[in-house]
Amino acid sequence: MSRERCNSGYLPPGTKVPLMHMYANDATLKIGVSNVRPVLPELLDFLAREDFPAELVTTLTADWEDAPHAYTARTTKLVLRRDPLHTAETGQAVTR
Repeated sequence: MSRERCNSGYLPPGTKVPLMHMYANDATLKIGVSNVRPVLPELLDFLAREDFPAELVTTLTADWEDAPHAYTARTTKLVLRRDPLHTAETGQAVTR
């Protein structure tokens, strides 16, 4: 029996899944949020090395304080911005 794997990053609303066909062919469907932490250093290196325009996939940018409202926008790619929690020079927490 063939064991093939298909990875997809996004299923749009209304996507139809042929469950009976999958059942009859011994297919397994796993859905969940991706854990990107293990590959994040490699991804950041790629972005820096290739000068990838990541901002082109951002559909909404909002300040940290506006996050609750920004999440209600139901946009594709939300990026929140805030001041660093630690200073680069000392590594000490920033007091507000």
